[in-house]
Amino acid sequence: MTNIKEVHISEIKSGDTIFHDGKVRTVCNSNIKNCSFMGKSLFGDSYSSGHKLVSKVQFAVPTSKGIVLR
Repeated sequence: MTNIKEVHISEIKSGDTIFHDGKVRTVCNSNIKNCSFMGKSLFGDSYSSGHKLVSKVQFAVPTSKGIVLR
């Protein structure tokens, strides 16, 4: 089971999974850039300088404390 959450680009970190250009992609450190003019970008996209939300994919993972979204 998966959940899709719309978040600001500043909340995305290495290891997160997002929808980008119609594909599910995992973000790593080399995919995140910071520019003093455009701000943070993922895969070269600044998401309209943070005005467009990023679709973050969260997976349901069973743990000893129950099912959690990661």
